[in-house]
This record gives sequence, C-alpha cells and structure tokens, in this order.
Amino acid sequence: MTGARQTMAAWTKVVDSLEDVHPAYKSFFEGRKFPFTLLAPSLAKPKGKTTEKLICDMDDAIHILERKGGQVVAKSYPYRDICTVEVGSILLSSWLTVSGITSTGETSASTIDFNTSSFRHYEIFLKKLRPSPNENGEGQSKAEQDKFDYLSALNFKLMNYGRSSLIGGETVRQVILQSEIKKPVWAALGDLFQRLVTPPHLTVLTSHELILIEDIGRGRKAHESQYGGIWQYIPLQRIQSATWSETGDDCLTLSLTVAPHQTIEKIFSAGAQAELRQCCVQLQEIIGRNQDFA
Repeated sequence: MTGARQTMAAWTKVVDSLEDVHPAYKSFFEGRKFPFTLLAPSLAKPKGKTTEKLICDMDDAIHILERKGGQVVAKSYPYRDICTVEVGSILLSSWLTVSGITSTGETSASTIDFNTSSFRHYEIFLKKLRPSPNENGEGQSKAEQDKFDYLSALNFKLMNYGRSSLIGGETVRQVILQSEIKKPVWAALGDLFQRLVTPPHLTVLTSHELILIEDIGRGRKAHESQYGGIWQYIPLQRIQSATWSETGDDCLTLSLTVAPHQTIEKIFSAGAQAELRQCCVQLQEIIGRNQDFA
C-alpha cells in the first residue's frame, strides 16, 4: 500500500448505505431507516491500536458501535442525557469523548479516535451534543467573541480557542486564564528540574455551559512544540456542585461535581482566588435555580 493510500485509510468515511457496512454491524440496523453514519477506522496510537467504530445519528441519540473482531458492542446516548463532551486534537490525532446516561439507563463514556483531517464529518454530532440556545444576531455573537480580546497579549492561542469555542446564542459571563505552573524539583546529584503542575488553560462560564480549554504546548522534550488542545463542554444543568480549595504550594483547585458520578478538577495559582470565588458563586446560584425547577 502506498503512503497516500495508508493516509487515506486513516480517514473517517461517510457511509452511504447499509450495503457499505461490515456484516457484523448489520443486525443493528434491522427495521430502521439507514441514518447519517460515519466509519472511524482503527488507528495505530502510541498507547496501542484503537478499535473500529461506526457512529450514527438516529432517534435523537448518538449511537457508537465498536467492532472487536466479529463482535460488536453498541452504546446509545440520547442527546438530552449527555453530561460532558470532550474534544481533543494534537496535530493529526483527534478524539471525541461523550459521557452520559445511555438508553439502557447506565452511566458510561465512549471515545472515538480519528484523524484530524476528518474533523468536519463530526460537526453534525457536535451541533447536537452542544445544542445552541436561541440564536442571537451576528453582531451580538461578535460582541461575545470580543470579550476574549484582552487575552491577545497574554495567550494569543487560548484567546482564539476561547473565541472559536462559543456556540450561537450563549453569553460569556466570566473568563479565567491560568498560565502554565511549574514547580522546582531537586533530583539526584543536586540537579534542579521543574515539574509541570498544570499547562495553560482557560475557563469560560457562559449562560449555557462551562467550557474548559487546556493548551497542549509541549512534546516529550522541552524544545518540541505541539499544536493542539483539549476542550471540555459541560452543560450547566449537569453541574451539581462547584467549590475551590487551597492545595498548598500556592495553588488552588477548582472542583466540579458533574451528574451523575463525575468529578473534574482544575489547578490554578493563588492569585486566581478572587476569580475562582466569583465563578463558584455564579455556579452555585445556577445550581440552586436548577434545583428549584427540578
């Protein structure tokens, strides 16, 4: 197989009909109109080879079918029961992770690995996983994006990530930028090294969701830069608690409890205390209102 064919074999493909899927999947589609479907091939990753998956948009749910040999494991996540969405991208390697309550009532999470060049195919799912509120006018959307402009001189990359992460209709309530934190570590023979405590990250509280964006700026070696990031999208109605605490070494930890059984933590410098307090107060007010309407 030529290099070009090997590259193309790693791309996610749109499946047009039932005749184009592997026989192991066909029983899943019996009695159903064939939906919009993607085939994510298995990929060679540093941590091992991924499994092939079919991803379908059907019955107001995302269906993820994983093939292991001749066996297929299917998980269906109704869009209304999604708890968190994570999108990651490092150069040509990308992934989408959804967690929530499956159609069988179980708490689960599924990850789809794909080549970054195929990202456009997943946008139909992302639009449903992150449903837009009532659309605002173009001018107001630009006004919300402009709230990130002050980051231009601080972290241009995260500024752009923050601007592009917004969906139409949501209002930015607070933005917290955390720069990279490193701590000195003494090693054998008296050498002094620095331990990475947290990479640069951005916390964006909107009227609709909490967005956590982490920069992936370094490879295994300090001089190796990487282009990419990790985006976590959490619907506000899924957040059950939000607290911050001092963790020593002049660091603070933001702790989020996300329904049904997920804990997310982010580390900040001590100087972010006032911003974290404000963020938690706003989240607790939202949690209180959600409980009143439950």
